[in-house]
Amino acid sequence: MHHRYRNALTCTHIFPDTHRCGSPALRGDTFCYYHHPTRRPAANPRPRRAFQLPALNTKRDAQLALAEIIHRIAANQLDPHRAGLLLYSLQLAARTLPPG
Repeated sequence: MHHRYRNALTCTHIFPDTHRCGSPALRGDTFCYYHHPTRRPAANPRPRRAFQLPALNTKRDAQLALAEIIHRIAANQLDPHRAGLLLYSLQLAARTLPPG
């Protein structure tokens, strides 16, 4: 079977664990598309806005924070990983809060 990259040079990028990338290099270059120094990260098409949650002093504060997080999840303004971390942290905090 003929492999179209048989004579292609491989990318010279070295990862932190010291292994080489190994992907085919761009024609006439020493890096692949992904590791080429002129490659720029794509601009975020919809930047996320920072927001503040209320201080968690009572269970009511926790309910307000929960409502804010749910609103931002529904509006796709919060990435799922961050939302999960916030909800888990809120759950832990709510266990120790006084009623109110």
